[in-house]
Amino acid sequence: MTDLALARALRTLRRTVLMLQTELRHGRIDETLIADIDAQMERGISSEPRCADLVKQVDALRESTLTPRAELLMDTVRACEKLKDGIEEVVSRL
Repeated sequence: MTDLALARALRTLRRTVLMLQTELRHGRIDETLIADIDAQMERGISSEPRCADLVKQVDALRESTLTPRAELLMDTVRACEKLKDGIEEVVSRL
């Protein structure tokens, strides 16, 4: 994946994560957004060696949504924040 294509894909992923984080802050788990994040990862981000840490962060985010309880929403919000930070780190290296 070229640097430009990766940067575009990561910006799209970041926007999706931000939308999910907003929904979580309102007490809602949006399964469609989670599926979108998974789909975006499958479209090439997860196979990119520069994004190896992002795969782990998406897995952690996904795991935090498996048992939806009010207490876990904030854990998922924090997982979104870590993922956004990880995306920014990759983009800054491009």
